[in-house]
Amino acid sequence: MFGANVQVVEDLRPFDSAEQIVARYRQGSFADMIVVVPLSVLAKIVELGVRPLWSQAGVVNEQKLSDWSVNGRHYRFVEFRRVRKLVLEFDDLGDAAKRKGSD
Repeated sequence: MFGANVQVVEDLRPFDSAEQIVARYRQGSFADMIVVVPLSVLAKIVELGVRPLWSQAGVVNEQKLSDWSVNGRHYRFVEFRRVRKLVLEFDDLGDAAKRKGSD
């Protein structure tokens, strides 16, 4: 997809916010970003003007066909997709779903 001269740089440092992720990305002058983050963080990254790549994977039954495994489930990379927009819509579950002062 990116050619033979692509260099992948993995940032293993913890982050405190989507703003920090975007700042590191921009300071590094990277051509693209692949993220593994919670959806709320991904939504904020997109809101901040970055359209990262999403690594789409599928479950496979045979470990020998997988690229990685987690908790006995095996996954294989399928494709990259560009995140254009992420919308989180919530339903209010009422007072029963809220923390009380006595909790």
